Amino acid sequence: MTASRNAVFTIHRGVPTHLRGAAARLYWRGLGGGLQPVPTHPRDGAALIAAVMVASRALAAVSDRGTLVGIAGLRGAQGGFLSPAAADFHQVFGGVRGGMRHLGSRLHRPGRETPDLILDGVAVRPHWRGRGVARALVAAALQEARDLGHPALMAEVEARNHAALAAWLALGFHHAGRQRLGWPWHPPAHVLRRVI
Repeated sequence: MTASRNAVFTIHRGVPTHLRGAAARLYWRGLGGGLQPVPTHPRDGAALIAAVMVASRALAAVSDRGTLVGIAGLRGAQGGFLSPAAADFHQVFGGVRGGMRHLGSRLHRPGRETPDLILDGVAVRPHWRGRGVARALVAAALQEARDLGHPALMAEVEARNHAALAAWLALGFHHAGRQRLGWPWHPPAHVLRRVI
């Protein structure tokens, strides 16, 4: 259990079953803008996250009242927190639109293969920000990387997101270069590593 500024929460490996809907909504709210190449209604975006989520590949911060207050996706050699298939897109968007969106998703470029464990996005509920939730999720991800034998924990940050870059550097991460990630029209992203 982690306590910070009168906020008490617990970090769980994996997303508890009863919190998967909340996890999908929070993840979409925090990271949805970069997950689809075309505008997507938040309801549909959260439904897509719920359909493609691999709950075991995440860390969840849960308050002492049982609400989800933060989530961090994890990605390794076995895959990431999101594992979309054509059927998932069809389920959320229907046959034709789902098929087009699935085809479009193939334009999304993952990062290069690495022996590191990758933070596949971190999202915290707005009124819980500044209470140590993100820091605790990163600390838990570092422990997860250590337990699984990874040499480092990696984060990928959009080049234009100066606030996020500063936050990662403050958490002890260091520049490890830049690479093109995500959609073809996105600028190169910073690759940040924290050696275990």
